[in-house]
Amino acid sequence: MTAAAGTPPRVSTTRRTLVRLRGWLLGLTAVTLATSLAVFLGVAGNADAAAERSVPAILASYDAQDALRNAHLAAVGNLGKGGVVLGGPGADYQRQIAAAGQYLTLLAENNAAGDEGTQDIQTIEALLVTYTGIIGQADARFRDADLGALGVAALRDAASLLNDILVRIQDLRGKQLLALDGQVDNTWTNTLTAALWLLPLVALGVLLARTQVYLARRFRRTVNIPLLMASVAAVGMVALTGVSLSSADRLDQTRAGVHVVDGSRRAQLMDVGSLAAYGLVGQVETQCGRTACADTIAELRGSFPSPSPSPTSTSQAVATDTAVTDDSAIMDDGAVAADDAITTAADGAARSYAGELLLPLLALVIAGLILWGFQLRLAEYGER
Repeated sequence: MTAAAGTPPRVSTTRRTLVRLRGWLLGLTAVTLATSLAVFLGVAGNADAAAERSVPAILASYDAQDALRNAHLAAVGNLGKGGVVLGGPGADYQRQIAAAGQYLTLLAENNAAGDEGTQDIQTIEALLVTYTGIIGQADARFRDADLGALGVAALRDAASLLNDILVRIQDLRGKQLLALDGQVDNTWTNTLTAALWLLPLVALGVLLARTQVYLARRFRRTVNIPLLMASVAAVGMVALTGVSLSSADRLDQTRAGVHVVDGSRRAQLMDVGSLAAYGLVGQVETQCGRTACADTIAELRGSFPSPSPSPTSTSQAVATDTAVTDDSAIMDDGAVAADDAITTAADGAARSYAGELLLPLLALVIAGLILWGFQLRLAEYGER
């Protein structure tokens, strides 16, 4: 049969369909790269900030408080037992004060609370200088047998100032925790944001599959190898971008770990604070008498819960100090393990597996495979 006179010949739409499909696939590839890379970098940026700044700053604040508490405990014990013989506040006091300074420096370097946090650190460092000066005054007074009461008064002033310093560090830690909360709970780490990169990837995979079906029917080919390879590369993009979900989950674990550590660290600080307070009670009783300084003694005892057994004299306080030292060592080991777990979770969240480089590379590979796959069919259609 021949076409009726005057009827225009039928024009095949195959080439136009191939060009249109190719354009859609390349466009979806570009959209997929943009969304995947944006989400990936958004989550990675928050994870890096948590691992490199917030978490180290939070842990350093705990360590600084612990070092200061132990330094004060050492000073109270050594001065009360005879600072002249033991060399003033003692080597342990000096070591702990030096450690506290290092932790404050680390806190300053990793401060995630901005200028306000920096100002707080500067204030704390200034108060720490004042505190060490008061301890020096107490040392000088204890060296004179007639000034023991003034030495005890200086230790009490130092204890009051130390409590102020510790409260300021706690408030500063609260600001670091707020920064961590902002890094854990934000647009990029939100579960719903996963759709931002998953939907274009799913659309790309579906269109690649439908294209395979169309080409198989039109050109009687079982499979288009380049487009099949492009589909595999798209799966690779899904897996790589999925690291963002794992990072967000690890950030949640990091924050949960910080809150767990908070309880144990507070208990540890209270134990050490109790020992120092009751050690000072023993010195007040020695210098002033239990009846004459009853109000002062009640105030010191009321600032911390009574250890068990409750030390009512300097000798009992020393015995309790020795007994709790071993417990403190165990608690320190537990604190180190907990800190390591938090650090590991934060580092795991920040691990990017070079996704910022591999995602663009995979997208470029997909685009190249799409062009190659369609070029084969366009060339074949031209021969027909």
